Amino acid sequence: MGLQLVVDEKGRMDLTPDDIGVFKDLVYHRCHLSFPRSRETQLRRWLLHRLEEGGHGSLAEYYRVLSTNDREFERLVALITTRETYFFRMPEQFEALRDLVLPKIVDREGKKSMRALSRGEASRMTLQVWSAGCAYGQETYSLSMQVLDTIRYSKAWDLKVLGTDINADALEVAKTGRYDRMRLGKTPAPFLEKYFNAYSAEEIEVCDEAKEITEFQKMNLRNLPEIESFRNLFDIIFCRNVMIYFDLSAQQRLVTALAGCLKPGGYLFTGEGEVLHLYTHSFEVIEREKSVFYRKPEGP
Repeated sequence: MGLQLVVDEKGRMDLTPDDIGVFKDLVYHRCHLSFPRSRETQLRRWLLHRLEEGGHGSLAEYYRVLSTNDREFERLVALITTRETYFFRMPEQFEALRDLVLPKIVDREGKKSMRALSRGEASRMTLQVWSAGCAYGQETYSLSMQVLDTIRYSKAWDLKVLGTDINADALEVAKTGRYDRMRLGKTPAPFLEKYFNAYSAEEIEVCDEAKEITEFQKMNLRNLPEIESFRNLFDIIFCRNVMIYFDLSAQQRLVTALAGCLKPGGYLFTGEGEVLHLYTHSFEVIEREKSVFYRKPEGP
């Protein structure tokens, strides 16, 4: 592998097209992120940035480190995928949760609990929600707040909202629950007082009640098909603005894997521009005002 930095016409260090191709293949192999030609300039800039910032002596050395050092790979992926995010992004989806999805789950779990009690069996209602590709956790906490605000008598439930991301540094921020006030975004006004505490003049902190039902975990979605513990586990999955980084075949694998992670009757929410008509799937398409989301069939 003849990786070698070159000097462009302005005297700046640069990568050859072949070198870019080698790094594209490495990133795709490790996490399925894809780079069409239109994004190669961005990848070149990110590679040169990490090469310089990390003090790597050569392009070949950086390739070796990137191949074997998870932390360095995560730093590059963070540059590639980090996006501006805020609480309650795409509020119409949270409205659909509040008005349609969560009430149906509450009704189902309530009936199941009553049947168990009629047989003299102990029973607790359960709800499992997953925020896949959660970055710094604003989406995950938004889901926790919406769940707590919609479900009455939440103490009678086993509630869990899981946020996962490949970026360990982002997850450490998420675990603190502290954010710049500018990230409040479209948070409903009543939630500001109910689910946030002032941390400093510039920062707010998610309240303990929301933190208690929220967990964060490092995950590479490339490995999702092999994670047996996620099979038929979740009632609701948010996987928004993640598929845009994958090519069509990786997107299809992810859609299939996400379907396998949902319970029968579970719901999948995707991002703007991530409609599923391009893929093979068995989801029921639900259109509600400005929101489109998907439901896994109840039967086999």
